[in-house]
Amino acid sequence: MNFIRIISGIALLAVLFSSCTTEEKPRIVSNKPEVKKIMAPFRYHKAIEVKPGLTLDIVSWGRGSSSVGAYMILRSDSTHLNYRSTTGELDGRIVDAWDMDLDSDGNPELYIQSKGEGEGSYLSMYIYEYNESGSNQQIRFPDLGSTLKKGYKGNDSVYVKDGKLMREFPLYSTEDTLSKATGEIRKLEYSLRSNSLNVKEIEKTEN
Repeated sequence: MNFIRIISGIALLAVLFSSCTTEEKPRIVSNKPEVKKIMAPFRYHKAIEVKPGLTLDIVSWGRGSSSVGAYMILRSDSTHLNYRSTTGELDGRIVDAWDMDLDSDGNPELYIQSKGEGEGSYLSMYIYEYNESGSNQQIRFPDLGSTLKKGYKGNDSVYVKDGKLMREFPLYSTEDTLSKATGEIRKLEYSLRSNSLNVKEIEKTEN
């Protein structure tokens, strides 16, 4: 009987010792943000809250080609229960979309920037101005004139600075067939008046 008690005591001590010395394995937590995948045929989605209750959803889609497709703007006015959509053909892929009031008239514009594929990666812009009722008017993005287009081969950068729409791109030699980069950057500024965009060169600098 004493022998059995001794064996039982040793077994109990072994269990207690094991429970005290066993360390829990640390839980591995990934710091990588979860990437939300968009189901085909959709390729891009961005929601822009213009103001509380008013949101613009920008989506692009298409099958069979990554260089052309279509875009759609979904306007959700949950305050007035007014829902509208606008669609158009898309050249390239959308790289960004944002809203701003470039002409300070109280009606915000939506800017959709897309980029072509391959050599040059040329810029396309799709711009709409919305009024309070939800109606929109498309604003044409002007082509570069012969002077501003000289040496242009795409690779544009578009951004907003101090409430102004800016664009810059590298210049390439037009003197030979190699079209080497000259190291110069052309910088343009766009202004909006009466739903018409005007462009002017503000500087040309060395890269």
